[in-house]
Amino acid sequence: MRAWALLGVMAAAAPAPGVAATLFDSIQLAYQTSPVLRAQRAELSALGEGYTQARAGYGPQVSVSAQGAYDASRVQSGPFLFSNATDTTFEALTGSADLSLVQPLYTGGGTGAQIRGAGATVLAGRQMLRATESRLIQNVIQAYVDVRRDRETVSILKGEIANLRREFDETKAKGQLGQLTKTDVAQSEARLLSAEAQLNLAEGRLNASNAEYLNVVGENPADLEPEPSLLGAPANVDQAFESGEHNNPQLLDSIETERSAREKVNQAKAAYGPTVSFKIDASVAPIEPYLRGEYARGVTGALVVNQPLFTSGLNSSRVREAEDRDNEALLNVENARRQVVQLVAQSWSVLASLQGAITVQARQVEAEQIAVEGNGVEEKVGLRATIDLLNAEQELASSRINLAQSRHDEYVARAALLSAMGVLEVRFLIPGAQIADPSSSLRRVEKSDATPWQGAVAAIDSIGSAKTPPPSAPGAGGARPADLPPPNPTP
Repeated sequence: MRAWALLGVMAAAAPAPGVAATLFDSIQLAYQTSPVLRAQRAELSALGEGYTQARAGYGPQVSVSAQGAYDASRVQSGPFLFSNATDTTFEALTGSADLSLVQPLYTGGGTGAQIRGAGATVLAGRQMLRATESRLIQNVIQAYVDVRRDRETVSILKGEIANLRREFDETKAKGQLGQLTKTDVAQSEARLLSAEAQLNLAEGRLNASNAEYLNVVGENPADLEPEPSLLGAPANVDQAFESGEHNNPQLLDSIETERSAREKVNQAKAAYGPTVSFKIDASVAPIEPYLRGEYARGVTGALVVNQPLFTSGLNSSRVREAEDRDNEALLNVENARRQVVQLVAQSWSVLASLQGAITVQARQVEAEQIAVEGNGVEEKVGLRATIDLLNAEQELASSRINLAQSRHDEYVARAALLSAMGVLEVRFLIPGAQIADPSSSLRRVEKSDATPWQGAVAAIDSIGSAKTPPPSAPGAGGARPADLPPPNPTP
């Protein structure tokens, strides 16, 4: 298996002829086939079942128990006066059954809090699904531009090697004729060997990038077209911060998690109050074990009220625990908010600096291309030394590789900015694409097994139930870095 995997990676180094893929093709393929994303969808479906299980607290619970038994008794008595000794065995097959129905009527709001907490957990799971999708798209973009960068680097180095080999052959011929020294020949050969060593390293990085692309997308990279524009780029940094604070999935996940923790506080407090339920029992049991066909039948209906009086501190401890968990979740919200601000600020700054660097590097490549052409002409007429031409060739190749790296980094930074803003998703990047509905699994189970009187029970249960208000967020939420440079929002 390792051998086949290695052969697949090596084969991926050469793109398939006549086949071209776009970045959006790669994103859609990964979106449809990624096991990580599909596992997160399964996790969300499981969270939907948790909501259904919590809602079952409003419905009746019906159970039946039955048993069959074989009874045998042996009665012995000794002789007494005018009676003889006896030895009698009694045998009988008996059975009993009990049907029980319990309908909760009032739990002090505990069931309602549990349902609301489960709903918040489902919403948090949807945000985690969004975060997983955003990370997947980032990984696809990273793998895509890595392959394109490494292919361009290999192409640049192969072009440089072709020029250096031609110049080395000319230098070697001139050295044999005595027109150049051994030093000139050695310098030319050294530059050629250095470029070949760089090519070997670049090809190794390309194979690694191909393997990463195969892992993320699910197939080997073919001819990859230039990166398209990424939709959703902000016009200014304020829009980026605003989008991040309202759309970032990690931040929204922490907010929903805090809501779920807050409802656990309400659920713990509900344990102080009474619970009311209606219970019906129907039973069938034999009157006597050895009287065939003689059964006692009964039906009992009761209104059961349960009020805890003393729990040795159990309920109060659970309330304090839930409150501490809620405080922890609240602090996690503030931490997530700060991380969003940091990610937006960092991505914005990196994007601005790279855009400025790309402009300068592009002009540098143009200037060094002119320098190489001029050095080549002047070297032929003896106005330049061989080493000058070799240096110019090496600097041009290095500048072209640096420009390719900067363009790669700028595109990755743009994707990171969109991810921090919460808009790096298939539905935003590829309008009209087929996307999975995150609410479908909950809708599938939301109405299943629901009783017609569930709404009435929920209304009764909400009477007098206390709700913990949402606490105010601590810290300096909303603070943003100042004096950020203004990058060009368009790719």
